[in-house]
Amino acid sequence: MGVMRNFRKLFNFIHESDNYYSQYSHVRKLDLNRLGIYSNLKKEIGDAPEGILDFGSGLGYITNYLGAEGVDINIKAVAAARDFFPGTKFMVKTVKELSEGKKYSAITCVNVIEHLEDGQRREWFEAVPKILADGGKLYVVYDSMYHPAQLLSGLIHPGMLLTDPSHVHCWTQGQFRKILGENFDIVKEKPGNILALFLPLTNIFASARMYVCVPKKGR
Repeated sequence: MGVMRNFRKLFNFIHESDNYYSQYSHVRKLDLNRLGIYSNLKKEIGDAPEGILDFGSGLGYITNYLGAEGVDINIKAVAAARDFFPGTKFMVKTVKELSEGKKYSAITCVNVIEHLEDGQRREWFEAVPKILADGGKLYVVYDSMYHPAQLLSGLIHPGMLLTDPSHVHCWTQGQFRKILGENFDIVKEKPGNILALFLPLTNIFASARMYVCVPKKGR
Protein backbone atom coordinates (compact mmCIF):
# COMPACT_ATOMS: atom_id res chain seq x y z
CA MET A 1 0.00 0.00 0.00
CA GLY A 2 2.92 2.32 0.80
CA VAL A 3 4.39 1.63 -2.64
CA MET A 4 1.11 2.55 -4.34
CA ARG A 5 0.90 5.72 -2.23
CA ASN A 6 4.37 6.76 -3.39
CA PHE A 7 3.43 5.97 -7.00
CA ARG A 8 0.38 8.24 -6.62
CA LYS A 9 2.53 11.05 -5.25
CA LEU A 10 4.81 10.73 -8.26
CA PHE A 11 1.80 10.63 -10.60
CA ASN A 12 0.33 13.75 -9.00
CA PHE A 13 3.65 15.55 -9.44
CA ILE A 14 3.79 14.62 -13.14
CA HIS A 15 0.07 15.32 -13.46
CA GLU A 16 0.68 18.99 -12.64
CA SER A 17 3.11 19.41 -15.53
CA ASP A 18 1.90 21.81 -18.22
CA ASN A 19 2.89 19.24 -20.85
CA TYR A 20 1.09 16.28 -19.27
CA TYR A 21 -2.15 16.53 -21.26
CA SER A 22 -0.55 17.66 -24.50
CA GLN A 23 0.75 14.12 -25.06
CA TYR A 24 -2.84 12.87 -25.25
CA SER A 25 -3.89 14.96 -28.24
CA HIS A 26 -4.58 11.71 -30.13
CA VAL A 27 -7.78 11.11 -28.11
CA ARG A 28 -9.72 13.53 -30.30
CA LYS A 29 -9.20 11.09 -33.18
CA LEU A 30 -10.40 7.95 -31.39
CA ASP A 31 -13.32 6.14 -33.04
CA LEU A 32 -15.24 5.05 -29.96
CA ASN A 33 -17.84 3.25 -32.08
CA ARG A 34 -15.20 0.54 -32.61
CA LEU A 35 -15.12 -0.23 -28.90
CA GLY A 36 -18.16 -2.23 -27.81
CA ILE A 37 -18.42 -0.76 -24.33
CA TYR A 38 -18.77 2.81 -25.63
CA SER A 39 -21.19 2.04 -28.44
CA ASN A 40 -23.31 0.02 -25.99
CA LEU A 41 -23.24 2.92 -23.54
CA LYS A 42 -24.45 5.37 -26.16
CA LYS A 43 -27.23 3.04 -27.35
CA GLU A 44 -28.33 2.28 -23.79
CA ILE A 45 -28.68 5.95 -22.85
CA GLY A 46 -30.68 6.76 -25.96
CA ASP A 47 -32.78 9.89 -25.64
CA ALA A 48 -31.96 11.95 -22.56
CA PRO A 49 -34.38 14.91 -22.51
CA GLU A 50 -32.77 16.52 -19.46
CA GLY A 51 -29.26 15.96 -20.77
CA ILE A 52 -26.27 13.79 -19.86
CA LEU A 53 -23.62 14.57 -17.26
CA ASP A 54 -20.26 12.82 -17.72
CA PHE A 55 -18.68 12.72 -14.26
CA GLY A 56 -14.88 12.67 -14.19
CA SER A 57 -14.74 13.75 -17.83
CA GLY A 58 -10.95 14.05 -17.97
CA LEU A 59 -9.84 14.88 -21.49
CA GLY A 60 -13.42 14.87 -22.72
CA TYR A 61 -13.42 12.37 -25.58
CA ILE A 62 -16.20 10.27 -24.03
CA THR A 63 -18.15 13.40 -23.11
CA ASN A 64 -17.95 14.63 -26.69
CA TYR A 65 -18.89 11.22 -28.10
CA LEU A 66 -22.02 11.04 -25.95
CA GLY A 67 -23.09 14.64 -26.56
CA ALA A 68 -22.89 15.17 -22.80
CA GLU A 69 -21.75 17.93 -20.45
CA GLY A 70 -18.49 17.07 -18.72
CA VAL A 71 -17.42 17.79 -15.18
CA ASP A 72 -14.06 17.25 -13.49
CA ILE A 73 -12.35 18.77 -10.46
CA ASN A 74 -9.00 18.90 -12.27
CA ILE A 75 -8.67 22.37 -13.81
CA LYS A 76 -5.94 21.35 -16.26
CA ALA A 77 -7.93 18.37 -17.51
CA VAL A 78 -10.94 20.59 -18.17
CA ALA A 79 -8.74 23.16 -19.94
CA ALA A 80 -7.34 20.43 -22.19
CA ALA A 81 -10.83 19.03 -22.88
CA ARG A 82 -12.10 22.48 -23.87
CA ASP A 83 -9.16 22.82 -26.24
CA PHE A 84 -9.70 19.37 -27.75
CA PHE A 85 -13.50 19.69 -28.09
CA PRO A 86 -14.49 23.40 -28.20
CA GLY A 87 -18.11 22.59 -29.07
CA THR A 88 -18.67 20.56 -25.89
CA LYS A 89 -19.41 22.00 -22.44
CA PHE A 90 -16.98 21.21 -19.62
CA MET A 91 -17.18 22.42 -16.02
CA VAL A 92 -15.03 22.48 -12.93
CA LYS A 93 -17.42 21.82 -10.05
CA THR A 94 -17.46 20.08 -6.69
CA VAL A 95 -19.97 17.38 -5.79
CA LYS A 96 -21.76 19.87 -3.52
CA GLU A 97 -22.11 22.38 -6.37
CA LEU A 98 -23.47 19.66 -8.65
CA SER A 99 -26.01 18.59 -6.02
CA GLU A 100 -27.42 22.12 -5.88
CA GLY A 101 -27.59 22.65 -9.63
CA LYS A 102 -29.15 21.20 -12.77
CA LYS A 103 -30.65 17.71 -12.83
CA TYR A 104 -29.87 15.24 -15.63
CA SER A 105 -31.62 12.31 -17.27
CA ALA A 106 -28.36 10.35 -17.32
CA ILE A 107 -25.10 10.43 -15.42
CA THR A 108 -22.15 8.56 -16.87
CA CYS A 109 -19.07 7.53 -14.94
CA VAL A 110 -16.45 5.75 -17.04
CA ASN A 111 -13.43 4.31 -15.20
CA VAL A 112 -13.52 6.97 -12.50
CA ILE A 113 -14.64 5.38 -9.23
CA GLU A 114 -11.40 3.44 -8.76
CA HIS A 115 -9.60 6.80 -8.66
CA LEU A 116 -11.60 8.05 -5.66
CA GLU A 117 -10.67 7.73 -2.01
CA ASP A 118 -13.33 5.99 0.09
CA GLY A 119 -14.73 9.25 1.49
CA GLN A 120 -14.92 10.83 -1.96
CA ARG A 121 -16.68 7.77 -3.33
CA ARG A 122 -19.29 7.79 -0.56
CA GLU A 123 -19.87 11.52 -1.08
CA TRP A 124 -20.35 10.99 -4.81
CA PHE A 125 -22.74 8.06 -4.35
CA GLU A 126 -24.84 10.14 -1.93
CA ALA A 127 -24.97 13.02 -4.41
CA VAL A 128 -26.09 11.03 -7.47
CA PRO A 129 -29.82 10.85 -6.55
CA LYS A 130 -29.81 14.64 -6.06
CA ILE A 131 -28.34 15.22 -9.51
CA LEU A 132 -30.60 12.80 -11.39
CA ALA A 133 -33.91 13.99 -12.80
CA ASP A 134 -37.02 11.91 -12.10
CA GLY A 135 -36.58 8.54 -13.77
CA GLY A 136 -32.91 9.24 -14.47
CA LYS A 137 -30.22 6.56 -14.45
CA LEU A 138 -26.56 6.21 -13.60
CA TYR A 139 -24.37 4.46 -16.18
CA VAL A 140 -21.07 3.13 -14.82
CA VAL A 141 -18.25 1.51 -16.78
CA TYR A 142 -15.52 -0.41 -14.98
CA ASP A 143 -12.54 -2.19 -16.50
CA SER A 144 -12.03 -5.85 -15.63
CA MET A 145 -8.50 -5.16 -14.38
CA TYR A 146 -7.57 -8.83 -14.03
CA HIS A 147 -8.86 -9.84 -17.48
CA PRO A 148 -6.06 -11.40 -19.61
CA ALA A 149 -6.46 -8.70 -22.28
CA GLN A 150 -6.13 -6.00 -19.65
CA LEU A 151 -3.07 -7.61 -18.09
CA LEU A 152 -1.45 -7.83 -21.52
CA SER A 153 -2.27 -4.18 -22.18
CA GLY A 154 -0.68 -3.25 -18.86
CA LEU A 155 2.53 -5.02 -19.87
CA ILE A 156 2.56 -3.28 -23.24
CA HIS A 157 1.72 0.11 -21.72
CA PRO A 158 3.25 0.36 -18.22
CA GLY A 159 1.34 2.65 -15.91
CA MET A 160 -2.09 1.45 -17.04
CA LEU A 161 -4.69 -0.55 -15.14
CA LEU A 162 -3.13 -2.48 -12.24
CA THR A 163 0.04 -0.38 -12.43
CA ASP A 164 -1.77 2.94 -12.87
CA PRO A 165 -0.50 5.07 -9.95
CA SER A 166 -3.68 7.14 -9.98
CA HIS A 167 -5.79 4.10 -9.04
CA VAL A 168 -6.73 4.18 -5.37
CA HIS A 169 -8.40 0.76 -5.72
CA CYS A 170 -7.84 -2.20 -8.03
CA TRP A 171 -11.02 -4.20 -7.43
CA THR A 172 -12.02 -7.35 -9.23
CA GLN A 173 -15.18 -6.98 -11.26
CA GLY A 174 -17.08 -8.89 -8.57
CA GLN A 175 -15.80 -6.63 -5.80
CA PHE A 176 -16.74 -3.54 -7.76
CA ARG A 177 -20.21 -4.84 -8.53
CA LYS A 178 -20.77 -5.54 -4.82
CA ILE A 179 -19.82 -1.98 -3.85
CA LEU A 180 -22.03 -0.55 -6.58
CA GLY A 181 -24.94 -2.83 -5.63
CA GLU A 182 -24.76 -1.75 -1.99
CA ASN A 183 -25.51 1.82 -3.06
CA PHE A 184 -27.71 1.45 -6.17
CA ASP A 185 -30.10 -1.01 -7.74
CA ILE A 186 -28.37 -2.45 -10.81
CA VAL A 187 -31.08 -2.86 -13.43
CA LYS A 188 -28.84 -4.00 -16.28
CA GLU A 189 -25.30 -5.28 -16.74
CA LYS A 190 -23.64 -5.50 -20.13
CA PRO A 191 -20.13 -6.67 -21.12
CA GLY A 192 -17.99 -4.98 -23.75
CA ASN A 193 -14.48 -4.14 -24.85
CA ILE A 194 -12.57 -1.01 -23.94
CA LEU A 195 -9.23 -1.98 -25.53
CA ALA A 196 -7.59 -2.81 -28.84
CA LEU A 197 -8.68 -0.25 -31.40
CA PHE A 198 -6.67 -2.19 -33.97
CA LEU A 199 -8.51 -5.46 -33.27
CA PRO A 200 -12.28 -4.87 -33.20
CA LEU A 201 -12.84 -8.63 -32.83
CA THR A 202 -11.54 -8.37 -29.28
CA ASN A 203 -14.98 -7.03 -28.38
CA ILE A 204 -15.83 -10.68 -27.70
CA PHE A 205 -13.29 -10.71 -24.85
CA ALA A 206 -15.51 -8.39 -22.77
CA SER A 207 -12.68 -6.67 -20.93
CA ALA A 208 -15.07 -4.22 -19.24
CA ARG A 209 -18.64 -4.03 -17.99
CA MET A 210 -21.34 -1.41 -18.10
CA TYR A 211 -23.82 -1.16 -15.22
CA VAL A 212 -27.13 0.66 -15.54
CA CYS A 213 -28.23 1.78 -12.09
CA VAL A 214 -31.05 3.60 -10.32
CA PRO A 215 -31.02 5.01 -6.78
CA LYS A 216 -32.29 2.67 -4.10
CA LYS A 217 -35.75 3.57 -2.85
CA GLY A 218 -35.69 5.99 0.03
CA ARG A 219 -32.49 7.69 -1.11
